[in-house]
Amino acid sequence: MAVKGPLLSGALGSAPTLAAVLRWTEGRTPVVVIGPPWLGDAVATAGRVLVLVEPETRPIAVRARRRARKQNRALDVALAAAELPLGRGVLPALVVENVGGLQDDEARRWLAALVPCLRPGGRLIAADATSSKSAAARVAGAFLSAALTEIVQEWPRDGALLTIGVAPTSSVIKARFPDAAAASSTAGSGGMVSADGGIGSFGSVE
Repeated sequence: MAVKGPLLSGALGSAPTLAAVLRWTEGRTPVVVIGPPWLGDAVATAGRVLVLVEPETRPIAVRARRRARKQNRALDVALAAAELPLGRGVLPALVVENVGGLQDDEARRWLAALVPCLRPGGRLIAADATSSKSAAARVAGAFLSAALTEIVQEWPRDGALLTIGVAPTSSVIKARFPDAAAASSTAGSGGMVSADGGIGSFGSVE
């Protein structure tokens, strides 16, 4: 049966869009999702997922996790903080929402914080609810500025844009994002995602 988001999730929650996200994350686990709990729940139909959510969405996140457990899906949920609680170079895949809704400088800064968390060859998937070609160009530009390679964009359906990029080698990431090393050494001590792909328990919503 096709995976779908909730009724009000719009084009991003459509079966074609979620099928495309699952295609890009296939074989990569755990996947970290920074976005609404329903998106993490959808990705968890294919493997283990950690969703980082804002405090105001905690009740929704708790319900999503309980529902996932009942359906034998490996969904972990944690509260996001000002600093990303992720180690450097450990993630095989990262899914984020609404890069296109940010100002150019904000998008570049955000991706500069995210890309060092990916392992070399790790994949960043940005999901945007837009039909705007100019927004697509801005997202692609932000991906380029973050040293991502093999950048691909697709429109699984009208109003849904996916932008996919691959993390470069560790030497390129170290040279491009030297300030990330110190920050990630502190964040990584929290144990949320380790180098062997395990997910820790800090920041849990329950």
